[in-house]
Amino acid sequence: PKVDEGASWQVAVEASKGPTPLIGPQQADAVDKINAYFNGVTSLEGNFEQTDSSNKRSNGRFYVLRPGKIRFDYAPPNPLRIIADGHSLAIEDKSLKTVEKYPIKSTPFRLLLAKNVDLGRDAKIVGVERDNSVLAITLEDRNGTAGHIKLSFDSGSQLELREWTITDAQGLTTRVTVDNLVR
Repeated sequence: PKVDEGASWQVAVEASKGPTPLIGPQQADAVDKINAYFNGVTSLEGNFEQTDSSNKRSNGRFYVLRPGKIRFDYAPPNPLRIIADGHSLAIEDKSLKTVEKYPIKSTPFRLLLAKNVDLGRDAKIVGVERDNSVLAITLEDRNGTAGHIKLSFDSGSQLELREWTITDAQGLTTRVTVDNLVR
């Protein structure tokens, strides 16, 4: 039998095309789902693994209490703990015995910890894309702060946060993947 090589090539091209950008009503629908996900979360905890721009990995446990509160407890040997109390975000370094504080409104977490999460209102949506069962949204701060955050969700029967990647003004990225989430 004659093999139609064109057809198999077409299938390979389709399979390798990567994420599909969502625009118009599809994008609006996806953003509504993501807003509803965060607005539906009162408390959330789970494990995290963080990979910084130099490929250094650390892990630990995180806790969210909306609105406004988040905590990351890093596992040793990492001496850090990050705590947001609703007003400020503190980065504690146990080995240096230092605490750096930032207004929470100057961090990307303000978008997700707000009393009423509305990403279209509070952020500039750079793009929304779907890749198989993953839905991702990339956001920039409306205040002109350089850098962006990309949130990725498993989008099976319901959305579940999977990871976020923060890219700073210098283009350096920090990726945080989460699992074993408990609401």
